Amino acid sequence: MSGGWRVAYTVQSVSIDLDAAAGPAVLIRQTVQGLRQAGHQVTLLHLDGRSVKAADGKDESGSVPLGISGTRPFKAVESGLRRLQSDLKLPYFGFFESLRFYEAARNILPKYNLCHEYHTLFGLGAALACRRLGIPRVMTVDADLLLESALIDRPLRGVHGAAARWAARLSLRTADMIICVSEATKRHFASRWAIDGNKIVVIANGVDTDKFGCGESLEAARNRLGLDDGPVVVFVGGFQPWHGLELLVEAFAGVVDKCPGARLVLVGDGPARPDVERKIDGRQLGKSVLITGYVKHEDIPGWLAAADVAVAPYPPLPEELWFSPLKLYEYMAAGKAIVASEAGQIAEVIRHGHNGVLVQPGNTAQLAQAMIDLLDDPDQRRRLGENARQQATAEHSWAGATQQLEKLYQTVF
Repeated sequence: MSGGWRVAYTVQSVSIDLDAAAGPAVLIRQTVQGLRQAGHQVTLLHLDGRSVKAADGKDESGSVPLGISGTRPFKAVESGLRRLQSDLKLPYFGFFESLRFYEAARNILPKYNLCHEYHTLFGLGAALACRRLGIPRVMTVDADLLLESALIDRPLRGVHGAAARWAARLSLRTADMIICVSEATKRHFASRWAIDGNKIVVIANGVDTDKFGCGESLEAARNRLGLDDGPVVVFVGGFQPWHGLELLVEAFAGVVDKCPGARLVLVGDGPARPDVERKIDGRQLGKSVLITGYVKHEDIPGWLAAADVAVAPYPPLPEELWFSPLKLYEYMAAGKAIVASEAGQIAEVIRHGHNGVLVQPGNTAQLAQAMIDLLDDPDQRRRLGENARQQATAEHSWAGATQQLEKLYQTVF
């Protein structure tokens, strides 16, 4: 399109921290930033409490005009119903958020060529507004959120589950095109949600190869971070139950038996942290394992620079891994030797013995031995890291993902 597209990128969720260092926040930021750098006008439309904000990248986020959901009487009724919901421990259905987002989207979307939505649970506002206005809608899905809830032992049941399925089905089936972040995601959504595979495309997550190839030496990074001269294994992530951190700690006990000076650095924070800390205490690894807590995304390259080995130790899951792990590409761009579980898209990106080492999910003995072998072999670490860096630069940059997205946009007009 001459002069670039005018895109409204919509996120109907108050639970996504758009400044976070991991997960969907990185995908959202990089997509918006990449499109802007390519010359397109992109406005990020997102919930902020009981308002909807629009950020165009130039000025401060401004509130979008609403309808009835922005009036004082409506907010008073909403507050009362929310208190009742909390007191009675009733499930969340996202009604108020969807109405508020629908009204905002209906008011602002006529200024744009298309809507690009990040899929959220019970997020119907953008879908309904686009259908009302006849505006093309592209949707990114990086996980089946109902399946994800079940995996963390919080399944949506009864009427709550039925409503979630109805909302997801409506949102998915009314999208003009759906972007999945991996082939596993595409297969899952085409099968489970009965979506025509021709309207699903795969655009994997990527990495800022310049930022993660920061060039800081291992020694300088360790001095800056206060780490000693012993071997360092690093994990980066949001500490989710499916990240396999308890398995990693168990495996690292075997590493310490062979390499007493080795350190495991867990970069990040999240819901699985208490269980991980209990495992560390139970294995008496307090002096060998460091948990950094929350780290800004721009600081992660500095932690990876201190690593000899980077790990992605996903456990066995009842469903195939459907997502596209950001950490995997960041490890690769940092030029690190990688040990990762042979699961989902990981097995499509990592070639065993060429740009990383694959282990059987959940096999702690194999995971421990893979880390030990790499810590004992600097030449192998260097070779794997160089190959990983080359592949990340050639195939997995955010710039490449933006080019794929631009081609996709052309198909919806």
